[in-house]
Amino acid sequence: MPAWSILPFAALDALREEWRALAARALDPNPFYEPDFLLAAEALGEAGRLSVLVAREAEGTGALLALIPLCRPGWRQGWLRSTWMMHANAYTPLTTPLLDRERAPELVSGLLEAAPARLPGSAWLIPLLPTARPFWQHLRQALDAKGLAHLPVRSFARAAIETDQEFERYTGRHGQTLLRRERKLATHGRIQYVVAEGDTPAGRAMLDAFLDLEAKGWKGRQGTALASRRASLAFARQAFRGASPTTLYEALMLNDRPIAVNVNLLSGGVLYTIKAAFDEDYRGYSPGNLLDRHTIALATGPSAVTRVDSCASPDHPLELHWREREAIGTLLVDWTGRFGPAGLATMAAWLTRVDRGISRLGALRARWRRAIPGNRKA
Repeated sequence: MPAWSILPFAALDALREEWRALAARALDPNPFYEPDFLLAAEALGEAGRLSVLVAREAEGTGALLALIPLCRPGWRQGWLRSTWMMHANAYTPLTTPLLDRERAPELVSGLLEAAPARLPGSAWLIPLLPTARPFWQHLRQALDAKGLAHLPVRSFARAAIETDQEFERYTGRHGQTLLRRERKLATHGRIQYVVAEGDTPAGRAMLDAFLDLEAKGWKGRQGTALASRRASLAFARQAFRGASPTTLYEALMLNDRPIAVNVNLLSGGVLYTIKAAFDEDYRGYSPGNLLDRHTIALATGPSAVTRVDSCASPDHPLELHWREREAIGTLLVDWTGRFGPAGLATMAAWLTRVDRGISRLGALRARWRRAIPGNRKA
């Protein structure tokens, strides 16, 4: 049987090589739990609040079979007491744990016994899980088999690409509209679409270009660009350096100068479009949309990309031309029997109130920012 243990965040660096190997054979891909991206959490000051549940073939030795980063819920999760959650921060749109696909049913079942035995708490909050993917299905089956109360909450869907159609048929009329804008943009000079991998000279140049574009745009004016703070800039340079996961940059070039850049993570054949920025001087030509059309070409042509997850919020403009949807949910689990269905329902109601409060706060902040003269154009 797999042997489970809890490791401090500081112990993760020594696991890099076998950790990468586990990510390559994971049941479901999750680049946000691969070494470069997760270890970059230290730059954000999160190392002290992270613990990692791991499983090996044998106690202290043998192959690494599972790696699950955990933390206590923060204010966005309602500070739920007696609860642990899969690690997530502002840059983490997915919390699927890394589990060896060949041992998945055994590992999921063992997880439900190991977690409560090794973590002081009575409930588990698992946010941002793809509900149509294998881990969600294995987990729900294991919970039902053990008679553990669980409750799905916070369900939504985000834009995705997963198709057998060819590029021209998939893009359709919307693609023709973008082609007309591309022709107008071409009156300003030579247009190119460029792809570069992370840890290469071209990739490093693309990251710098992205950081500059984001800082000069509306996120820079609001102070939320990655380059706006020393900590988030350090996070970006480690998270997107490209060893594991693979970072794949797409850029729309005008006269050899990038006017739109997408920062993507590639893992298990899935492209996760985590960050994007464009030059607002060319807003009328939709450079960001033109580049997103290029992403469709990656997903429908001969490449390593089998599907694309936008990692975007619901009702994002990408939904206009990325036709598929990735269903996302959060799962509340009572792993000791302390809460039961009624207790989980109370927790879910509290989370709903928290979400409403965050939404109202966001609306107030947006109105305040629009009231500032320099931000009206944004």
